[in-house]
Amino acid sequence: MNSNSILESIELSVEDDDLHTQFAKVLREFRVEFGKFDLGSLASKFKIIAHRKLLEVYSKDSTQIEDIENWTLECKFWTLMEALQDVKFNKELLDDDMAMTITPEFNDVCEYSSDIFIIDKMIASDIKISQLLVTMSTLSETFKLDIPPDEDEELDLQTTKWLNTLNNLNSMSPNPEYVDCLDIDAPTRTDHAIDPVDAEKDELFFKKAFSLLLSNELEDLNELCKITNNWDFAMILAGFSDRVDPIMDLNDFQSGTKPSGVKSQILRKRTLYQLIQSVKSSKATGKYELACYGYLVNDFMSCHELASNWEEKLLIYLRNYLNIKLEDQLVKIHTKFNIESSDLAMIHKLPKPPIMTNSVDDILMKLSNDTDDRIKEQSKHPIRVLMGSLISDNVKDLMNNTIKSLENMVQTDGQDSILADTYVLRILTHVAIILQLVYGEKLISNDDYTKLLNFYIHRLTLYKSYELIPTYMSYIPEESDIIRIYSGLIMKFEFEPEDRAKQISGIRHLVLPLENILRTTIERAFEETAQYYPTNKEVVLVFESVPIDKKLYQLICWFIDANMVDDAIDSIAVLLRRFLLVGKIGASIEFIDSMNLPFLIENYQIKHQIQDDINVIKPIMELIQYKNFIAVFKSMINFDPNSGSFEEIFELSKKIRRLIKYWLFELSNDVEQENKDVFNELRRIYIPVLFNKLFELLIENKYQDEVLIKEGIDMVNLLADEEYKLYEIFDSTNELEPFLIKFANISCNLYGAFEKGIYLRD
Repeated sequence: MNSNSILESIELSVEDDDLHTQFAKVLREFRVEFGKFDLGSLASKFKIIAHRKLLEVYSKDSTQIEDIENWTLECKFWTLMEALQDVKFNKELLDDDMAMTITPEFNDVCEYSSDIFIIDKMIASDIKISQLLVTMSTLSETFKLDIPPDEDEELDLQTTKWLNTLNNLNSMSPNPEYVDCLDIDAPTRTDHAIDPVDAEKDELFFKKAFSLLLSNELEDLNELCKITNNWDFAMILAGFSDRVDPIMDLNDFQSGTKPSGVKSQILRKRTLYQLIQSVKSSKATGKYELACYGYLVNDFMSCHELASNWEEKLLIYLRNYLNIKLEDQLVKIHTKFNIESSDLAMIHKLPKPPIMTNSVDDILMKLSNDTDDRIKEQSKHPIRVLMGSLISDNVKDLMNNTIKSLENMVQTDGQDSILADTYVLRILTHVAIILQLVYGEKLISNDDYTKLLNFYIHRLTLYKSYELIPTYMSYIPEESDIIRIYSGLIMKFEFEPEDRAKQISGIRHLVLPLENILRTTIERAFEETAQYYPTNKEVVLVFESVPIDKKLYQLICWFIDANMVDDAIDSIAVLLRRFLLVGKIGASIEFIDSMNLPFLIENYQIKHQIQDDINVIKPIMELIQYKNFIAVFKSMINFDPNSGSFEEIFELSKKIRRLIKYWLFELSNDVEQENKDVFNELRRIYIPVLFNKLFELLIENKYQDEVLIKEGIDMVNLLADEEYKLYEIFDSTNELEPFLIKFANISCNLYGAFEKGIYLRD
């Protein structure tokens, strides 16, 4: 099963034409105005398209969960692609042997340096750290795209913390099982409870807080704390703000500058982590509250079960993996430079969250085998596979697997999992274009890259999005591949005149090799269809055409529409020779009728600035000869012998006689004419046919006027005429003797039938 039929088996309704047009428009602008836009603009504009589509789908029908999820994920993917462009794609243009990490320079680090100042140096020295931080930040940003939670839950949030417990304390008979003070540690310290309603409201607050932490909406979270009077949690958040000393870190000695943020963040994290461990078994602390604390201190175990999707759990893994490693390195630098020495001993004594993985690849593997079946299933989603490949620097493997998937689709009737959905093919294709622009053949060979583009282009043809083809053709690296693929498309698909015009306009606008494409198309078409026009068989005249005949002469219209006049005239002549050499009269008539030959000849004359009689120009002469031939044959076919008048018969006989004498006669006798043998063969095929037809026409209508019988009998003189040597043609086809016998019999039968005889001339 070939790739084209595979594509036809994919449901066309998955995506609409407008979507393809939008993506192609971005690429077209980038190509036409090359250099005006940077590479990052491609992913950015693809992201905008996906955003708009997500809003459109959601506004039309918010119950279309699968479509909404797909567009949400695509938005996330392009956002990630855009964000990683600077830290991943540009820097990886370095040679393979250049180290991805550089020994950090700590010359300007001293015992007063802030943690954020040191961490920035560590990030600058290791591209992979920078990539992971950008990934984490971008993932958080994209969580805003997820379907929002039930708004009713937010309406249920209390504006006064533990209001029901407070009312209980102020009542005449307070519940002895409730806490007797309202500090946040009271439930765990006293082993007393708060009012169940307050506990429920608290959990709603922390559920919202956890969501805001994941999406890094810290301003909104602080505002939420104010609205709900959760000042204790607001203070915890403030304790994790990065400290910056403008004088020590930035050499900013302007008056009024002073340090901001909090020292000893690591100590605070370790302390909070120890608190988490002590209250995990307590019923007084809800799971979302624990998750919020765990997220702040990078403790995977405290919060991973509350991740609502694959991306959230990926972020929790990445924070655990990267932040704890950075903190460990930071502690070493603190020790080396004696920074916050008073806190170091305490830091070493306190426990720290365990690192749950050893690499990004390991994280992705764990997600694909997650104990939560929901996360495990989500990890199989094609866009998440793409995201994982991007994050883990496995794009090269992804591209290789993509090509294998395309090949597998051919072998397995289109059942390959990763490309079974049309949108995946679109995303992969546009990712490949960006990567090829950045890396060249570093990640995907030109051959494989071209296969992918070819597959997508064929996909567009099934949508009949023909006007987009030139854009994607312009991204194929090798001109020879452009010519090969484009010519194959033109041969395979039927283009209406307006579609041809759009193709030609697009090809020219994008400076593709139009002339070579069209010439190759016609050459291939003639070569690949030669078997249907065998010249080694007896010629039988055929007055009907078949689809392949029509396909061939419609291809020549491309030359005409492209104003390639010389090629058009040459190919018309070649195709008419092919048709006529095998007796295809019907196809030849249809072909000539579909062409505006006078217009074409006029353009030829203008192009070559011909002032003299254009009819003597050999290419034009041949064309006119065929036109006249077809005109006479049409008259013969359409002639009705039962109703034909003498004038009609006589006029038709004059046309046939003229054709017998002069059709291809001059060209067949031109010693310099390269197609002389073809012209001679065409005369061998058709002159006897015309001759016999004329003779029969005259004899069958002999009683209408004596002139007709005399014209018929006089044909023997034409046959013997030394100027035209028609007898040689009849002799070469073994038709001379049969005709003479027929002529003799008719002459005998007619002898004496006319008063003045049959051989007398006026």
